Amino acid sequence: VATVAQAAMIRQLMSALSFVACLLSVVPRLLAEDSLWIRSLKKEGYFVQEGRWGYFDTNTCAKADTCYAINPVTPYGLIYLPTHPNETSAGNYSNSCHLHGLCMKVGDEYFNPGWRIAPGEAIVVIGRTPPESTYWSFAPSLYSRFYHPGYKPQPRNIAERIGACPSFSEASKGGRCEVFSAVNDPLNFQTVRVDAPSPFNASFAMILSWDAEVESEVAQRLQNARKGPVNYLRYPGAISHLGVTKGDEDEFISVMRVEDIARPVESKAFYGSTPYQVYRISRPLDRPPAARNLHASFDGRMRTRWTGRTESAPNATTQQLQDGVQQLSNIVVKRNAHLRDYTVQNFQSFVNDSGYECLARGLRCQGDCRDTIYAKATMLVEETLCNMTHLPCKPSRRAELTSEDSDAYFVVGVNHKMTQQSLYASITAYNYPKLAAGILVKPDGHSQYTMMDDDFMGSAKSLLPDHPAAPYLYVVKFARKCSTQDPFLCVEVPVLSQDPNMTTIAADQPFVFIERMYIHPGTKSGPAVAETILPVLLHFRRRFEEDEVVV
Repeated sequence: VATVAQAAMIRQLMSALSFVACLLSVVPRLLAEDSLWIRSLKKEGYFVQEGRWGYFDTNTCAKADTCYAINPVTPYGLIYLPTHPNETSAGNYSNSCHLHGLCMKVGDEYFNPGWRIAPGEAIVVIGRTPPESTYWSFAPSLYSRFYHPGYKPQPRNIAERIGACPSFSEASKGGRCEVFSAVNDPLNFQTVRVDAPSPFNASFAMILSWDAEVESEVAQRLQNARKGPVNYLRYPGAISHLGVTKGDEDEFISVMRVEDIARPVESKAFYGSTPYQVYRISRPLDRPPAARNLHASFDGRMRTRWTGRTESAPNATTQQLQDGVQQLSNIVVKRNAHLRDYTVQNFQSFVNDSGYECLARGLRCQGDCRDTIYAKATMLVEETLCNMTHLPCKPSRRAELTSEDSDAYFVVGVNHKMTQQSLYASITAYNYPKLAAGILVKPDGHSQYTMMDDDFMGSAKSLLPDHPAAPYLYVVKFARKCSTQDPFLCVEVPVLSQDPNMTTIAADQPFVFIERMYIHPGTKSGPAVAETILPVLLHFRRRFEEDEVVV
């Protein structure tokens, strides 16, 4: 047995060392070989500029004024580009990264993670796919859009109004809104083309394009230079506001997400290096592609989420799962409520299918991705209603979390990994409006930013011992202080931290909870909202003034 175990360890070590060696050798090879295809494009009149690769992680978040509700478990990979050779600041334009302190300074030049794109441009990324992991992808988004005077968003309710873009009066100059909306399917580990048996740690090339004309010309040069296989990440150029000279053009972004890298040594090597070469390929402004070659909108043309089957488990039907969530919620209420001093909110997805919904109504999508459902819940809606009516409201309708013993949040839901509705799932608490994840302290004293499916697995069994859905359900309590006698899985949410790079949720900051679930097995896309059982949020906080009028 020892010999078998040792052999397995040796194989894992050799695999990890092989990944590190490949990663360390890729940059010199790229620099030596890429000159041929670059020279070929330059002969055709293209400008070719080298970009940079970087990461947005919890340290970046701690220093920025927004964190975009990033998944704190893993850094997000970003493409940083220099400006177009003919880019201007007309219209008082300044890249959005300056607003948030997220630009990368290279010498005297700023490289931006969000970019305006002129007609006839493409971006090339060359390197190796991420190491073995549960999931990886590169997702295309429209980052910000300029709205002209007279624009009004179209939120359907108070919850959407909180995240809507501002209105701009006819007398104003208009303004920019960071919609951060997905505009096509991501390139992920199930759709990538590689010349290898595995989609992990494999050589590949990727073209980000807005039209088929330039995409084809760049792809041909890469293929001739034996770069690739070539993959494509397409943006809808035909409905985008392209350009770099007026100030009212769209900004775009691409985000790389990687979840749960299998081996720590490979994770450290991947994030501790620059695994990709990045290039901005630009035609002269007087040679735009033909309008017919611009990529049309992908709305309605992306991979389907729908399977025709609602979420269930081998030993629990959809109805039993729903009944289990309801019974769990009732147990939580019975053990914590006092004079109806609790408030309930159902989790809701940011979008039903894609970021095109946000673009249509002028909403901020906060970086949605079609490989997942981002389901959110917060008491901000209840608190907003209280503030609008100016009537005293029961404390549980407030979105903050105090240090009072009675004050606690509960999230009750289905473990989507166990029902095979997704490859993994998690619950994260964020502050508002920065949307930075708050550090959590588990019962064993371990600190982490999110509760993963393995963390809350089995947390409902003792509460519903005879229910067939119990093994597939969870309940997590969030409080400032947990008790060892608590019958629920309880995590503490500290107000302060001694680590300046560790983010916490302060006593006066509203909470927003997000449940993530990536990739429905068999679809190569995220689960369908209508087929998925979303969680319930309960907030308990006793009122201490008995004569207080509550609503």
